[in-house]
Amino acid sequence: MTGRLFSLVALTAAMAVSPAHAETVKVGRASIELPEGNWKALATSNGQDKASDGSADGALPTETRSFAFISDGRVMAILYVNSSKAGGLEVNWINTCTSTQSVLALNLTKNPNALECVRMSVPLKAEQYLKLAMPDVLNAMEARHMAVPPAMQAIGVTVGSFGGTSMHVNLLAVPSFLGLQGEEVSTLPAPLKPGQLVWARQLAAAVKGSLYSMSGNMTLPPLAFAPRVNSSTSQ
Repeated sequence: MTGRLFSLVALTAAMAVSPAHAETVKVGRASIELPEGNWKALATSNGQDKASDGSADGALPTETRSFAFISDGRVMAILYVNSSKAGGLEVNWINTCTSTQSVLALNLTKNPNALECVRMSVPLKAEQYLKLAMPDVLNAMEARHMAVPPAMQAIGVTVGSFGGTSMHVNLLAVPSFLGLQGEEVSTLPAPLKPGQLVWARQLAAAVKGSLYSMSGNMTLPPLAFAPRVNSSTSQ
């Protein structure tokens, strides 16, 4: 009896220290494993992708879902995912992967019939950006009484295959987002961090892996932020 009781106690202790499993969410044909942490679902909608040159007849149905990453009661990041529901149509995508004054764009493919683009923005006025680009996300945050951070950076990956599948993943993160360690170019515009580009490239690899697989499985790269600094004024 004592040995059995000890086994039960040991099993309970092991369960208590086991790490929490990351949550997996379904968006279109993709199954996305989110980094561990406090994620809150925001908005869900259905839509259509537009084939660039009319080479594909009919609609390319998509699903869009968004999530907020919460830490210490604050919204640290917003994840926006648009994924095709199926493929099977030959599609020639319009490659719009070009940089602007506030957005750095990197074209990752030489295939004229595919789209693989990484985009990274400078810090933007978050509420104004959401109001223009993602009003459903802003409405969902307001309905849940989530405070929108003053500024956020957009780091996004768009991939479209010749087989008619597509995925767009956009992470809006507060400027303290560090990304991942690794070697990258040091000539990025001042507000952008090399680690953020490392993270964006890993995201692109994950999106491509999902898009070109039968399962659609992908793991979102981990999120890391610089610690908050509590400033005090000396009298």
